[in-house]
Amino acid sequence: MSFDQALQAVIAFEGIYCNDPKDSGGETYLGISRRNFPKWPGWPLIDAAKPFKRPNSTLQDGLYAMVETLYWHEFWVKQRCPDIERHSEIVAEELFEASVNCGRTAGAKFLQRALNLLGSGTRWPTLVDDGVIGEKTMAALAKCTARYGYDRLLMRCQNLYQGIYYINWPGHKDFPGVFARTGDVQ
Repeated sequence: MSFDQALQAVIAFEGIYCNDPKDSGGETYLGISRRNFPKWPGWPLIDAAKPFKRPNSTLQDGLYAMVETLYWHEFWVKQRCPDIERHSEIVAEELFEASVNCGRTAGAKFLQRALNLLGSGTRWPTLVDDGVIGEKTMAALAKCTARYGYDRLLMRCQNLYQGIYYINWPGHKDFPGVFARTGDVQ
């Protein structure tokens, strides 16, 4: 799955604009949290267009390239998705989606825990789930995805850990839709 396809899948979950006081991410646009990315260049454009319930199409078109750039650099590249994609497109897409919604460290830990669940100590050394996708994680990923069907199994295990994350998140009762993110990818 390419970055463009992965981005479209994330945006489908994120919605357009939200400023729900119950959401710990605070104000968001296509999933970009002002709290986490206060210097994102799209915020002045959004602020100038307020008040609105939904940004108009001209504003959305103008912001889309900025959204794409942030997601490419902050999530796709920093999480090594181009490298992971060479082994499994669905694992890269799941890492990207989980990292956007739960944070880069959590997304990487879901992958590391899933790899440990599927073969640590027997097929590859046990990984420290430190949230950093380094060479040991990449080596375990290569061995795991070389086995027939294990890329889909690995992605499902990533979803399992993401689901556990949501169960333990106190806000899941206010936002039960987050559990839809733990399903299979297309």
